Amino acid sequence: MARALAYQAMHLAGLGDATIVKRAQFLMTLGLPRADAAAMLGSNDESLRVQINQAKRKAATADAK
Repeated sequence: MARALAYQAMHLAGLGDATIVKRAQFLMTLGLPRADAAAMLGSNDESLRVQINQAKRKAATADAK
């Protein structure tokens, strides 16, 4: 039930068309473990971990410029 509510909250927040990283970060902010967020988004834990780290590095590089 909690996963269904988290999924509904994600769509109500307007994140239906957001990147997988943004959607996963939102779900993890709600308290879902990364593995559960990945499963809900059609990915796996390891892939999501890599994508989040890449997004963080990209953001840090953009901030440094």
